[in-house]
Formats: sequence, structure tokens, C-alpha cells
Amino acid sequence: MIDGESSTPDALDGGGGDPGIGVVDDAELSVEFTDDLWLDGVARKIGFGWLSERLPGEIRPSYLYAVVMILTVEVSLQGRTYLTTGTAHVLENPFFLLQPIGLLYAVYGSHALRQRYHQVMWEMDVSERASDPERLIQIVPNWLPWGLFLVTVAVTYIRVLSLGGPVAVYRDYGLSGFLGFTVANPIWLSIAAQFLAVYVSVVLLAPWRLWRSDVGIHFLDPERLGGLRPLGELIKHAYYYLAAGLIALALVIYEPILSDPTVEITAATNLFFTLAWVGTIATIAFGVFILHRFMHREKRRELHRLEQARRQHTEDPWDVATYSVPRDNRDIIDDIQHRMSLVSETREYPATFSIWSQLLLSIVLPKAIQMFIANI
Repeated sequence: MIDGESSTPDALDGGGGDPGIGVVDDAELSVEFTDDLWLDGVARKIGFGWLSERLPGEIRPSYLYAVVMILTVEVSLQGRTYLTTGTAHVLENPFFLLQPIGLLYAVYGSHALRQRYHQVMWEMDVSERASDPERLIQIVPNWLPWGLFLVTVAVTYIRVLSLGGPVAVYRDYGLSGFLGFTVANPIWLSIAAQFLAVYVSVVLLAPWRLWRSDVGIHFLDPERLGGLRPLGELIKHAYYYLAAGLIALALVIYEPILSDPTVEITAATNLFFTLAWVGTIATIAFGVFILHRFMHREKRRELHRLEQARRQHTEDPWDVATYSVPRDNRDIIDDIQHRMSLVSETREYPATFSIWSQLLLSIVLPKAIQMFIANI
């Protein structure tokens, strides 16, 4: 059904009335997303909620958690290493500073993506168009960040066991290395889990739930994108965060080449970066593909419905030589043909040329930088 029409001829009703699409009440679906993210909830439980309430302004507990934890861990570990060895990671590899900066950026990205997704749902009027809007509006499942966090922490401790256990790690890597594995990594992984939960929900889960919903396509969209441009823009925007992370990763792991061009990077390092890069592309490809299949399905379904209505009001609809339209049905047929043209002109991808070109650039850039550094 073509969205947005207040009156429809009986011939196009398809046996039922089309629910009106009213203006969304701001009180029902606020543009501002104010709910806590998972990391905010965790931070509140360990005292950062109390601190957030006593500081001026509206500072999310997750920001305080990230700043305090990063400063405490990095200053203590780097400071101890410097005092005992006369050097520190940040002095040997200045790009190491990108790690704490990236973690803070991940907290910001989590909130920014979740806020922008909330805005997209408001622009698409999902609360009025879907029979079960909460499945789309509340897109991040409560279990997802917990699952990501527990899995990644488990992998970290499995690595500790593979190195001989905590005692062996302490003996071989010292106290700083031991604390890095057992304390710092879980903190970093909690931040990463929050960002990945939001990213996966926006890029993978949202298209999938849209596919399985009854929202449909807005065929009156003047951009001919089915009303899905906001979601297409958001997926592109979400990938920008991963692209920035990949560039930072390339600078960190390839820093030895920048410091000493005679150093050779192993094939394993190149393979690791390439797999990470391909993995990020796969997430975008999946999300875009699901949206394409959704738009293709809805478009074909509406064209089929309109074609059936056209046949009912014409004589010899299968024979172009004898096909005719009774005089009383001409207005109906003209209306059907107009609707069919609107549906036919709707694209099957939620993106314009500018969106595609910007997304392609953000995909290519990290790999181009990595290849440039690797071949210095």
C-alpha cells in the first residue's frame, strides 16, 4: 500500500482500510534519547552514577567510567613500567596514545549512534507505522553487550592460560603485564563491547527486524528511496567509526616501520589487519543487502497488488491487441497507472550516489593507509 494517502478508491483498498498516518506526538517518541546504555548501567553500579549526579551538567556515567578507568590504569601501568625499566610503551610507540583516545571515542560513538538511530526511527514514523514498534525502537537487546563482553573476556583469560597461567604471565611479563591481562583488558573490553553492541544492532539487527516487520515502504518519498534514506545514511555514518578505528589500528601495529624503515612486518600482522578490514566490510554488506531485499520484496508486492487491481477494471487485460478500458473505469485506471509509476520509480537501495561514494571512500581509506605504511 502506498503510504501517506488519506483517501483511496475502493478498487485499491485490497479488502481493508489503510490506517491513517498521523503526525508523531513528540511526547510519545522523543527525538532526544535519554535512556542509559548498558555501560551506563554498569558504571552506575560501581559508583559513577553517584558521581554523575553530583557533577555540574549532564555527564553520562559511562563517560566518567571511561575517563577515570583509562587515566588510572594507563598512568599507573605506564608509570610503573617507566620507573622500573626507564621506558614505557607510550615512549617507544607514541601511537600507543591512540588506544586510550580510541576508547574514549568508542564511548562517544556508542551514545552518538544510539541517539542518531533514535532520530531515524522518529523520522521514519515507526511508532505509528509498525504494529510492534518497540522491536525497532529499542534496537539493542539487553543480552548483547553482556554476551560480547563475557565472550571477549573469556578469550582473554584463555590466552592467559595458553601462556602458562597467571603465575607464568606474572613471571614472564612482570606485574604490569599481569595487570594488563587481568585488569586493564576487561575494562577496555567493556567499552568495546558497548560500542560493538550498538554498531551490530544498528547495522545488522535493525535491517533484519525491518525486513520482518510490517512497516512497509514509503512509495511517496520524493527522493525515491522508499523513505529509508535516514537508515541508509546511518549505516554509512556507523561505518565511519570503524574506519577511524582501523586507521588507528594500522598506525599502532605498523609504528615500528615508521620509526625504523628497515623493520619488516610479518605476514601474520598483514593478515590480521586484512581480516579485520574484510570483517568490517562484511557487516556493511550484510546490512545493505538485507535492506535491498526488503525494498525489492515490498516493491514487487505492491506492483503485483496494483496489477491485480488494474486487471479487474479492464477488458482483455492479457491481450494488448484487444485490451480496453471501459469509460466508467478510466479515472480508476489512470490512478492505478500513476501509483504504479510511483512504485516503479522507487529504488531498491536506500542510498544516493553521494552516500555510495562516501561509503566507498571510507571502506578503501583504511586499507590504502595500511598498504602505504606497510610498503614504506
